[in-house]
Amino acid sequence: MSRRFNELIKEFNTIRSYARDFYINGFKQREDFDEKSLRSYDNERRRIESYLHPYIQWEQTAQGKTIRLDLKQEQLDTNPFFKLWQTKSFTKNDIFLHFVLLDCLTRFDTLSLSELTELIHQDYLSLFENAPILSEITVRNKLKEYCQIGILHETEKDKRRSYQFVSPIKLNEKMIPVLHFYKEIFPGGVIGQFLLDQIDTPSASPFLFKHHFIVHSLDELVVLKCLTAITEKRTLHIIKYNNKPVSFSPFSLYISTETGRQYLVGFIHKKLLTSIRIDTIKELSLGKEIKNYLELAERFSKLKNTSWNASFNRNSLKYLGVLLYIEEGKEEYLLTRINREKRMGTWRRIDESTVLFEIELLDLFAINPFLRTFMGRIISIESTDEKWKHLFIHDMKEMIALYQPSEEVLDD
Repeated sequence: MSRRFNELIKEFNTIRSYARDFYINGFKQREDFDEKSLRSYDNERRRIESYLHPYIQWEQTAQGKTIRLDLKQEQLDTNPFFKLWQTKSFTKNDIFLHFVLLDCLTRFDTLSLSELTELIHQDYLSLFENAPILSEITVRNKLKEYCQIGILHETEKDKRRSYQFVSPIKLNEKMIPVLHFYKEIFPGGVIGQFLLDQIDTPSASPFLFKHHFIVHSLDELVVLKCLTAITEKRTLHIIKYNNKPVSFSPFSLYISTETGRQYLVGFIHKKLLTSIRIDTIKELSLGKEIKNYLELAERFSKLKNTSWNASFNRNSLKYLGVLLYIEEGKEEYLLTRINREKRMGTWRRIDESTVLFEIELLDLFAINPFLRTFMGRIISIESTDEKWKHLFIHDMKEMIALYQPSEEVLDD
């Protein structure tokens, strides 16, 4: 007999892969799925749809039916992907022990394993005919699981282990808007959602986001493990979606404010500083403590200011100087913006109408989006990277030609 479809999620990494490939990217059809059987695809698709059905859109193309998320018409104050983290598969024993253990520890403040097992059989299972007998091992495993996730606390006195509830977190009202902001912006934001779910009266978020990067919530578990490794100064054993294993010494987590992409920055083989996109990580596990941590930390501190984003390489630094037209006293707001967004760059005023922005980077192509925001104010560009300079000026000329097709575009 075939197995019945179950909406509950057992392995989140599977859902993470399906949601990204079929819904977020929206490039694949059912026929493109080649990892398992088509029935597996149908089951996973229905499972995701049961949580995200208000946001799913179907489109019939010449190649077949395509599915994707449609959030264009929505002003979301919360991330819909958080629903995927609030589901879990369970057995009959799991659901029975969940309510019974919590009921026992509500009636009695502290109980040992043997007392809990005896109480379960005496006050609960005895009320049912042909009730199963639960061993202490089964009860202990469930208690251990609840201690690990923070529901229960284990104490030991006179070589006797006892269990009690962990005191619930009491949220100050002032923290509620903070959590609403945190859960949508910061790594591990789903924790903020879990805390808000403990409030008896649901509260509406006071925030709406023009650029709302919801995809990162699929990578929360990966990010939290990366942050654990950074905090504990340990290596990571990473397997990417191309099944390529990597031994990595992590030092920082970079998040793009332009795209929402997350990058783990650190050393491969303790030599080359590089970055790995979080959404390319399939699996990872914590390794041993980094032996030469202080040496690598010093290298990272020097090298991190050589990249505009998370792009590191072994090339030499390239100088860039951009002369900008900014009137003194009238356009100070532009200098405020430069101060806010210049990162490792510097600026100085040349005269009452011009400002010189200077920076040295390994890869000047990464700063292009920032420079484009000053189109119309760039007077001249000087760089030691002639290839980059030529391409950037060529792109500027092509853009100007789009708006002035009948006029000759002047050379720089």
